[in-house]
Amino acid sequence: MNKGRIFHNLTLLLVAVLTFSGSAAAQKRHKQKQHQNGAHVSAGRPIMWEAVNIRARNLYDGPGGSGMRPDLSRIEFLKEEKDGHNKKFRIRDGSGKEWVAKLGREAQPETAAVRILWGIGYKTEINYLVPTLTIPRKGTFQNVRLEARPSNVELLGEWRWKSNPFVGTPQLQGLR
Repeated sequence: MNKGRIFHNLTLLLVAVLTFSGSAAAQKRHKQKQHQNGAHVSAGRPIMWEAVNIRARNLYDGPGGSGMRPDLSRIEFLKEEKDGHNKKFRIRDGSGKEWVAKLGREAQPETAAVRILWGIGYKTEINYLVPTLTIPRKGTFQNVRLEARPSNVELLGEWRWKSNPFVGTPQLQGLR
């Protein structure tokens, strides 16, 4: 296997891990926030994967479907996101939804990895690949990954492979 293919495969694996970790972390944060606010938190287990009808999944639109597609008729720049290694901007689309626009080489394989993982039943973030995006005061960019940032989801810390609610489960082993 050549170095390019190895790098590509490692990138896809990393994207899969990052995608999954955001979803699991969001679930955990939501439960913690409910508990802090005095709301009743169910004793149920977090869900990483569920059996799905793979043939019925639309991999083109992914977990957000066509209804969550960003409205690119008007883009508003909100702020630059400082975390991570790639340049990212928080934006608002024409319908008022907030997104994190990720630039760079990871945008395409990350979107593909999300579609594949979601297609086989893993919980993922909602994202779309936009061929060209103009962000006011920042510029025009090619192949931008837009990840939904719903106001009712608060992201928490980093994912830990050895300390998470899914350690020892077949679902985590399947992801590995």
